[in-house]
Amino acid sequence: MDALTQIPLGTQVLLGEKARLKRRVETVVTGVFEGWSYDEIIPPMFDYMDVFERGVGAELGKKVYRFLDREGNILALRPEFTSLVAKTVACRMGGSPKPIRLYYSGEVLRYEPPRGGQQREFSQIGLEHIAGSRLEADVEVLVIAIEVLTRLGLKDFQINLGHMEYFAGIVERLGFEPAVLQRLRELIDIKDKISLRAELRRLNLNDRRRDTMLALPDLTGGRTVLRSARDLASNERSVAALDHLEKITRTLSALGFARHLTLDLSEVRGLEYYTGMVFRIFVPGLGFEIGGGGRYDALFSNFGAGWHAVGFSFSLERLMQSARLKPGSQHSLRSFKLKPHNLRRQFAEILKERRSGRRVKLG
Repeated sequence: MDALTQIPLGTQVLLGEKARLKRRVETVVTGVFEGWSYDEIIPPMFDYMDVFERGVGAELGKKVYRFLDREGNILALRPEFTSLVAKTVACRMGGSPKPIRLYYSGEVLRYEPPRGGQQREFSQIGLEHIAGSRLEADVEVLVIAIEVLTRLGLKDFQINLGHMEYFAGIVERLGFEPAVLQRLRELIDIKDKISLRAELRRLNLNDRRRDTMLALPDLTGGRTVLRSARDLASNERSVAALDHLEKITRTLSALGFARHLTLDLSEVRGLEYYTGMVFRIFVPGLGFEIGGGGRYDALFSNFGAGWHAVGFSFSLERLMQSARLKPGSQHSLRSFKLKPHNLRRQFAEILKERRSGRRVKLG
């Protein structure tokens, strides 16, 4: 491969119409965020590795591009935005009125294996709601995500809504090693009941606990899922999680969004900092989620603060694939053939066309 003529694997170049589409989608999304009084934050492209390592966990930590600076510090290109936003808020905005509402848009980099739908450099656009009331903030970010998708012309999107504490309550007293817990989460998340059964048999659980774990991949559907989930787990953490989900779904259903919601209590895998409600967003025809998010009430402790927060992000490239935007206003184009004499008069005429909003092309 010739480094001078090829772009690196997992990167892309957007030209012309695709570049314009990206800017249009970005403008629509940020317009929604600002309509809900979120302020923009532009964090650095890289930071100390510790900032990300403590938040994203081992799975994403393996995908981080890291390097040494000349002073010997281990730095990393940002693989996500939330950790950087949390650090900034904790270190610079402690005295700001709460809640704090921030949004971001920019590139992130992850070392992803080459396969369909995966890029190593891609754009994230999202928001964070910090130190607000938990229930109200959770509903707010979900409603904003729904508005974004609606403004982009999407009608059949699906939000898979779960809660990390339901699973946490079930496994709390089982004493699993972190590696075992991660393996169980992966199998439940992909609904691989055959491998899950084999793993649980190896762990030598009693019948009741094994049956409870095996039922998790099937806890997907409408609000009746909550009743089935209550029959399986009666511990305090799991019950509190179900109560919270019930309040969220009741509110969103009353707002007319029930058809977009799917309760999925197998949503137990994701960035390590998630602690409460979690969700992923899907659209027909795309074999992977276009976005997602959740609550992360412990992340700020890494930076010496005790606030709780919730947020989400979209893949801007995947929004571009899915958006059904109406064609933008097409200003008429006027071409000019410049001549070396009397450029002042020619450019005066060109500027007049531009002030009227018309597109110009100089030859």
